[in-house]
Amino acid sequence: MAEKPKPKPNPIILGLTVFGCLLILFFGLRVLRAVHKFNGVPKPPPFAAAEEIETDVDTIEEWMTIPFIARTYGVPPDILMDELEIPMEGNHKKSLKDLNQEYYPGESGYVIATVKATILAYHSPPVPPTPIPPATPVPPASPVPPASPVPPASPVPPKP
Repeated sequence: MAEKPKPKPNPIILGLTVFGCLLILFFGLRVLRAVHKFNGVPKPPPFAAAEEIETDVDTIEEWMTIPFIARTYGVPPDILMDELEIPMEGNHKKSLKDLNQEYYPGESGYVIATVKATILAYHSPPVPPTPIPPATPVPPASPVPPASPVPPASPVPPKP
């Protein structure tokens, strides 16, 4: 039996294989560099620091929810709900109008007024304590010198 001659490698297939390996190496190194530069997932910003905090409470409207107001005005939602005396569970998706109708049906605008007052109180600067003036030292009482005997005045002779 005669042996079959080994086929010669096709230069096109060999060239495409080398080109593919070079592409894998090139983009693999780019991915490694990007991962090294990226250094993991960035941490989210702290509460209410992602955006500028709103300070004008007159922009609060009835359609807003407590979490939206808390994020916009930089006030924790628990403080708002505690002030309204409303449980957070099941109420966080309700608008201020819905909360007012459900919990305070006889008091129109109570929820909005309370939320505005709570936000203003939360952002108001702390009142500095009234300084107590220092006690002024009282000098010790000086002893009164004893009265010296005064000689009686001589009568003035009348003039002629």
